[in-house]
Amino acid sequence: MLLLCGGAFAAFIQSPIPPSSQQNFVRDTDGDGHMDQMEIRFLGNLTKEYISEMMDSLTFEWIDSSGASRHYTVQKKQFALNPANKRSVVVDLKPVQKGFRLLTALSTMEFSASVYGSALLYLKDGSVYPVVLKDAMAPSIMSAHLKNMRGKTRDSLTALFSERVQPTAGCSALLEYKSANDGKVRKLKTNEITWNVWMNSAVFVFDKKSTPDALTYRDSLRLVEGCVGDSSGNVSLKVAKFSPLTGYSPFEVEVPSMAVDSAGKNAVASEMSGRPIFQLNFQPLPVETARDSAWGIYMDVLGEEFDNALRDALKMDEKTPVNMAKLKIRFDICIYTNLGAYVVGTRADVAGDDSRLGGKPTQLSLRWNFMDSHGRRVSTGVYIASVTTLVEYDGKAVFRNGTDATASYVFGVVRR
Repeated sequence: MLLLCGGAFAAFIQSPIPPSSQQNFVRDTDGDGHMDQMEIRFLGNLTKEYISEMMDSLTFEWIDSSGASRHYTVQKKQFALNPANKRSVVVDLKPVQKGFRLLTALSTMEFSASVYGSALLYLKDGSVYPVVLKDAMAPSIMSAHLKNMRGKTRDSLTALFSERVQPTAGCSALLEYKSANDGKVRKLKTNEITWNVWMNSAVFVFDKKSTPDALTYRDSLRLVEGCVGDSSGNVSLKVAKFSPLTGYSPFEVEVPSMAVDSAGKNAVASEMSGRPIFQLNFQPLPVETARDSAWGIYMDVLGEEFDNALRDALKMDEKTPVNMAKLKIRFDICIYTNLGAYVVGTRADVAGDDSRLGGKPTQLSLRWNFMDSHGRRVSTGVYIASVTTLVEYDGKAVFRNGTDATASYVFGVVRR
């Protein structure tokens, strides 16, 4: 009989120990913005045996990844005695955290109809204790969108945070980024920051100078440790995860200022071979080799950056898929001598679902092979090209180069 009074049985017959009403917390221990732990403190010391023999489960309401309120039940196998506090139980939520909304506040504007800060603790004897929870989650980045203006004007980054935030005094930078090129982490220096009225979003503006280590949309971003806090006194963590960036650069057309015709003695044979005056080319990005010496129009199309620029121009919701069948790219070229005499011209249309693009990022180019409209090689000299590049989506013009739909380019041809 003495054996029955020891260990687990002694824990089983003791009176329930109620939870604290003030010292229970929700935490994000890995800094990814998703709740992954609850800490529940009790009004007396606990043992592993008490947890095993007395506790049953915990239930709570939380927002799932789709934005809907959902009821969760956690069994006692996810409970553990806190090694740092014998009056505290840690509830491990890592197995389900990826299904939670990125949310670091118990009450937010987005879900203002409800306040998420309570749970129910069930014991094996049928007792039920309400557990009032406090916010111990540091703010994080929900999304970040970069407009890289290719040095033409100042870049800007729009960041949305998981809750209302407050910058910490004395920090030289609020954000840091990990470069996709070299993996280094750098502080993000900004010229100005504009906050929205709710302090849960900000626009960061940078100098327009383009440098090798400038932020790109392929990089990832996080809050600098200790430099951004919330209304509950939680500040950004050292373990915070880097969030991916979305973004784009403006549509851009490149036209060389010099072209070299190296046909030499083979020029006549080349002319007689039936080689086309203009060639439409498709090269998968990134293009590893230098562009050849032919003159033409070059434009990078398709891929994430192109899609983002298209969405921005159309004010298209990010959840709406881009229909490649509705996309059209048009190149129009007319070439003249420097005295204004017509040399040659052409037009090329490419649909977004063209099999030669293959739905993948591509350097699209329309190149001139140094022949006039009669198929004869042109001479060394200065030429003028009127170029129109048009991007259309569903019949709507999204981009035209130049200020009046047509841009003029002066370029040189050297025959060798």
